[in-house]
Amino acid sequence: MEITFPFEEIKISGSVELEIGCGNGEFLKFIAEQNRGINYIGIDISWESIKRASRRLRDLGNVGLVWGDAYAFLMFGAKHLKFQRVYSLFPDPWPKKRHEHKRLFSEDFWKLLSLRVIEDGWVWIVSDHLPALLWYYDNALSSGCWYGYISEGRGIFETKYARKWKGMGKGIYEGMFQLIKPCDFTIPEITLRIPKMREIKNASIVGDYRIGDFHLSIKEVFVSEGAVLIKGIISEGRLIHKVWFEVKKIGEFWKVEPSDFSRFYPTKALQLALDLIANELSR
Repeated sequence: MEITFPFEEIKISGSVELEIGCGNGEFLKFIAEQNRGINYIGIDISWESIKRASRRLRDLGNVGLVWGDAYAFLMFGAKHLKFQRVYSLFPDPWPKKRHEHKRLFSEDFWKLLSLRVIEDGWVWIVSDHLPALLWYYDNALSSGCWYGYISEGRGIFETKYARKWKGMGKGIYEGMFQLIKPCDFTIPEITLRIPKMREIKNASIVGDYRIGDFHLSIKEVFVSEGAVLIKGIISEGRLIHKVWFEVKKIGEFWKVEPSDFSRFYPTKALQLALDLIANELSR
């Protein structure tokens, strides 16, 4: 069972479908066993869920798993993929008004998703929280790229959550959305430029920094002879970069770059963070 990160590009020939929030893999197992000629990818932000899903799905050769954020995966890891169908069963509804911004199916998410679905492809969302599903519906239509409808759930497949909510007497609802056309949406990927400096004057740079619309939090700095290792987190809208920055002396100059083992995305915010770190170290 292959498990990848959102920034690792996946290339698959043939039909492919995606489940966002695959949990323990119960639904993926059900659908992948019935459609051996279709490839499936399940993504979940929880490592515990990914571990449980990998055990459940280990005997299936047409399923792969991604551990991390779906937004980042659709931006970078799925850039070469076109999904026939996308499933999301009981995504976190974040029911409180002040938490709406944490919901996944925002207008921007629908626009991004439109670039990763085939013509006339569709998205199926199941939820017990009708206000959240209506919010997803409004955003899908506002994007101008999708149309759809909401109905009471027909019980095509019952997950543990469906069984739980039905046992409590709660209603189950589903939203079906079909792609009209790809949206106009720009992926913020760039070619990184590695900054350099002649000397390090200050390594006491732990703290929070505002970089335009982005935020950089430097958590720790480790200094050794000939190298500096910096732990940082970059917030770029819905994208979160957890990055280890390496500062090494090569020839006459010190260079600042993201380490090979970091989970980062080549975006403007990362470039600004590299430049800021080089500037702070050389002050």
